[in-house]
Amino acid sequence: MNKKKLENIPTVGLAEVSDYTPTQKEVNLIQNFENQAEQDIEDIKQNINVNFRWSEFEIKRAKKIAKKMGMPYQTYLKATLKQAMDRDEKKYM
Repeated sequence: MNKKKLENIPTVGLAEVSDYTPTQKEVNLIQNFENQAEQDIEDIKQNINVNFRWSEFEIKRAKKIAKKMGMPYQTYLKATLKQAMDRDEKKYM
C-alpha cells in the first residue's frame, strides 16, 4: 500500500503533498477568486479623508509629542482623536 505523505500547514491543518500541477484554467480561476476577494476587502474598508485647519502651534505640539512616542504625528492625532471619541461615546451614548 502506498502511504501518502501528510504535511502540517499551520493555517489549514493537514494537507496531502502531491506532485499535482493545476491546469491553466484552474490557475486562472484561483487568480480570479483572489482578485475578487481583494476587491471585496477594499470595498469594505471605504476610508474617507478628513481635512481641517489647525494652528501651526497645535501641529508643532502634536509633532513633538508624537516624536517622543516614536510614531508619525498623523498616527498620533488619529489615535488621540479615536480615544477621545471612545471616551465621549461611553459618556454620552
